[in-house]
Formats: sequence, structure tokens, C-alpha cells
Amino acid sequence: MMPTALLVEDEPLLRAELADQLRGLWPELQIAGHAENGIDAVARIDALKPDIVFLDIQMPGLNGLEVARHIPESCQVVFVTAYAEHALAAFDAGASDYLVKPLTTTRLLRTIRRLKSRAVANPPPAVWEKLFERDTAPVYLKWIKASSGNTVRLVMVSEVLYFQSDEKYTRVVTEKGDALIRLPLKTLLEQLDPQQFAQIHRSAIVNLQAVDRIERNESEGRGGAGLEVILKGRAERLAVSEAFTRQFRQM
Repeated sequence: MMPTALLVEDEPLLRAELADQLRGLWPELQIAGHAENGIDAVARIDALKPDIVFLDIQMPGLNGLEVARHIPESCQVVFVTAYAEHALAAFDAGASDYLVKPLTTTRLLRTIRRLKSRAVANPPPAVWEKLFERDTAPVYLKWIKASSGNTVRLVMVSEVLYFQSDEKYTRVVTEKGDALIRLPLKTLLEQLDPQQFAQIHRSAIVNLQAVDRIERNESEGRGGAGLEVILKGRAERLAVSEAFTRQFRQM
């Protein structure tokens, strides 16, 4: 079976150059796809399950180091960046390799040989997690790239009123309108500031700063929790499921 790779790079020209170099030096490698930012990368890694991820570090949404936390143990990671300050830590932690831009043919060929040799041996452990052992302050999403019809736009996370699961997509609701992202609600919640966002239902996450009040829905009867979130200046009423009721009782 041919190995597969995902290229995560926000610069189209650099991504195309890396793809061309890999095709020339490693014809057996199948490039399964690419991602332009950290949020898309997490979703595509989950969907494509590549054997190798060539991962830029400086990217919008989530940087490469944050994306690496979501990569399964069976996948090899090669950091590709213009910044060399994390190189020593990456090698000490046992990451597959660390490439500094601009890439040279000789250096990339060495990386390919290393990847092939590791693939023959036991699957690599999730050693990149060691890169974050000294990190104590989490970094949360600042903005996301969402689709609205045929248009892709950037949405500041602070402007989102609530997220709602919509079949294969997650609906992003703001004062300016709705948009869609492919990131599952569970993965999204891990990347949001818990001081600002809270899950109120298995299919909904609300921005606490957008909440006007919490009311009991008497129509729920005795069998349900009957709580609803009322947003500031909005007509919709968001149901709070019984599993998430406790956190709102003191609001």
C-alpha cells in the first residue's frame, strides 16, 4: 500500500513547491490532500487519516504545534517552517523531522529516507506531545474560516453568538449572518475558551457574553429540565439539555 501524506501550508506557492519536490523525490508517496490553516488541518487529518503530515508551524487559526496535539500516534509528523527556534525541542522529543524553509533537495531527501526507515520499524509514538509539557497557558481560537453560500469568510470567534451542529457541518451564527464549518462540535469545543463558551446541548455551544438570561420553559413539563437560553437582541430560544443544566442554575 502506498503511503499517504497531507500538506498543511497556508502559502499556496510554498505548498505547490513542496508537493512538486515530493512527487519528484518520492513517486510512491500519494499526496492525499492539503490544508491552508490549522482548523482545516485537524478536520482533514481526521477524515483522511494520512500516514505522514508535513506541517507548517506559523498558520492562522491553530498553529502547527497546536494541530500536532490532534494527530494520532500512527501518523508521522514533519514540521516545516521558516523559524528554527523549536527545532532542538522537536528532535529531542523524537519528532520524525524538522525542515527549515527554504527547502533544499538534499535536506528533503534525507527526510524522506528517515520517514521510510521509521515506517518499516514500529509506528512512531505521539512524541510531539512532549513539545508542550512546559506550556501552561492554553491558546484558544481567535478566528475561523467559514463558508456562506459560495463565499468563504473569516469570522472572529468573539463575534459568534452560538455554534450549532448541522448534520455534517457546524453552523456558525453571528449578528451578521450564518456560516458553516466542517469541524465537529466536540473538536471545536476543545479549541474554545471555556470562560467565554459553554456547551448547552450535545448539538449547541453558546457564547456566554451573548446570553441575556436563562428561563424555564414550562411547556417541558415535569419530565425535562426545561431551561432555555435567551440571547441579547435575538428571537431564538436555545434549549439547554438536562446534562448541561447544572452550570446554568446560578446564572
